[in-house]
Amino acid sequence: MSLWRTQFQTMLQALAVTMLTASIAAAEVPGLCNTGQTPATPAGCTGELATPNPPGGGPNRDGNWGVGYRPLSDEHNPCLLRAFVSAWVDTPNGDWLPNSASPDSEWITRYDGEGNIPSGWYVYVTKFPVPATLRSGIVPARVIINGRLSSDNSTYALYVESPANSGACTIVRGLPIPINSDVDWSQWVDFSFTHPVYAGADAYLFVVVQNEYNSGLSNGDSPTGLRVEFLSTSAFQ
Repeated sequence: MSLWRTQFQTMLQALAVTMLTASIAAAEVPGLCNTGQTPATPAGCTGELATPNPPGGGPNRDGNWGVGYRPLSDEHNPCLLRAFVSAWVDTPNGDWLPNSASPDSEWITRYDGEGNIPSGWYVYVTKFPVPATLRSGIVPARVIINGRLSSDNSTYALYVESPANSGACTIVRGLPIPINSDVDWSQWVDFSFTHPVYAGADAYLFVVVQNEYNSGLSNGDSPTGLRVEFLSTSAFQ
């Protein structure tokens, strides 16, 4: 093989890598923020993490995620839950995946969630905008979301709400239920799904975490929290 041909093929390979990297960067969902970050700007997620509250609770909250609560005796469907407050960014429980496991996210909870709080469904929600058109000129009809999570106890299900579904939040299909086990709070669990969205409107992602009844305590309380990171391969289609 001639030197020119070898150099030419090397240039083509480098160009292919550059184009692939560019396509991945363009495919990101800029308003879909990891847990624990400061409020997103019009340009997208800041990537800046909030200062975790000390054990026992504090004032610092997530800038992009809310949390709501329903008793275990109730239906966990987030469509039925309208009362959300900004989630707290707490120092993780000693049994949880440490914040040092990644510089891109932190644990979020209900107030003092790393301590003992009531059993129930803890529903976390974040909003992300869907563009009217993509750079290619295509009108987006679906979103691919790839990521990883950790939770205490199990993440029972994911839901997406979008005008594409008549404004209702529908459960994400194709994922196991629950997504992780009730002892996966010390490790990451990957997830990936595709779901319809409506161009030019906000969509909402709900993560339902089940805090199981702790029979070891008279009131059944136990720690609970959630940590989520999204991959740059998440994209609109």
